[in-house]
Amino acid sequence: MTGEAVGGATGGSGRPLPLRMCVRCERITDEPVLVAEVHGNSGPGWNVYACPGCAPHVPAAPDPLVVLEALLQSRRGGPRR
Repeated sequence: MTGEAVGGATGGSGRPLPLRMCVRCERITDEPVLVAEVHGNSGPGWNVYACPGCAPHVPAAPDPLVVLEALLQSRRGGPRR
């Protein structure tokens, strides 16, 4: 065996290259860049990837604590003092 994965490309270590779909252009890339982590309430979350060309253009995910504070403020009728 040569260390080559059956039916796929391999990296320098003989392991298969990671293939992910870009969240922005929806193309498959073998150089995925982690751009966000989505958390789940009742189970594990998942990672969101982009290709190297699209990664700088993917907007940052909002901080969950900032979103929660804004929600609480809107329910109270305005900013907290």
